[in-house]
Amino acid sequence: MATARIGLLFSTTGPYSALGRSALDGALMAVAEVNARNGLTLVPVCADPRGVPADYERLAAELLSRGDLRHIVGGITSWSRKDMIPVMERHGALLWYPCPYEGFECNDHVVYLGACPNQHLVPLIDHVLRKGHRRAFLVGSNCVWGWETLRVAREWFAGGQGGEVTSERYLPLGDTDCGHLIEEIAAQQPDLIVNSLIGPSSHAFMQALSRLDLPGGAAAGDQRQPDRGRSGHPGPCGGRDAVDRAWFETLDDLSTVAFRNRIAGHYGASYRASCNFATAYTAVHLLARGLERAGHDDPRAVFEAVAGSPEDTVLGPVMIDPVTRHTSLIPRLAMAESGRVRIVDDPKIALAPDPYLARVRAPVPPRATPNLKIVS
Repeated sequence: MATARIGLLFSTTGPYSALGRSALDGALMAVAEVNARNGLTLVPVCADPRGVPADYERLAAELLSRGDLRHIVGGITSWSRKDMIPVMERHGALLWYPCPYEGFECNDHVVYLGACPNQHLVPLIDHVLRKGHRRAFLVGSNCVWGWETLRVAREWFAGGQGGEVTSERYLPLGDTDCGHLIEEIAAQQPDLIVNSLIGPSSHAFMQALSRLDLPGGAAAGDQRQPDRGRSGHPGPCGGRDAVDRAWFETLDDLSTVAFRNRIAGHYGASYRASCNFATAYTAVHLLARGLERAGHDDPRAVFEAVAGSPEDTVLGPVMIDPVTRHTSLIPRLAMAESGRVRIVDDPKIALAPDPYLARVRAPVPPRATPNLKIVS
């Protein structure tokens, strides 16, 4: 096909606008590159739901109701994705979702391009447990991502590795009043904070936490945020701020260097790209490959054209599982230091998605077995 209209549905205003702007920038850059090849022409139709859940549903319906658009790249929160899925189902359309999420979902109208728990949260928690951190304070936004991410974290710490959860707290989405959280952390003195806050909530919390003296402490999580350098503050625990993502702009492989040069040419040398940027960029390029190979925009045919075989991307080699519709990704671990991130583990091999944690399970507490009862 020569031309295809695609929807780009990201919140560039509202409570997590920085995440949406970064993802939209990546998607638009990919559109420009596809169109420059003089083959397929993508016509992006952009919409801003402003972080309002009902607007995701409304705008997705408006984009699809015209009948000439069958693919949407977008969504940041799981709340927004879940609001869009019924619309995608009614219109027989396909959502290319580019953000890390909490797992435990598989829908025939979604391509999950962001990391699921076994690719972001589990490796991160395993890392901090190996470092000897045991007493964890869990904090997240009061939404699906926050609830489910911390549920998995709680199960891992409550398992047979000697971990302890001191508290589990939530903030309303976008809330920046975190003084009570800091007071509680100061009183409990945990040696680890797992952060699943989103957008300005996470920024305010990390800023406040950086002023708190936590000897031996470490922070983990905040996988959805733009890279720390964008906010200009160091990790809260003297450089012991761990994050796990599928891509960092500080990677030094040839592919990332070339990608950074293209970003600089498109947005300027001072532009800082996030994992959201890289994954949304990848989503558009994979969608374009599917459209070109299928020769039309039928969602089933487009999906089958890119699923089940390795694809070279700026994230590294990836493969979309045709059954779970999730993507293999390289789980890269980094530490925040002086407003930048230092890669400490890059396995360079993509990890297969396990969205239901069916192959990787939380360790079973040693006291669990004696408490089991057989009832007939």
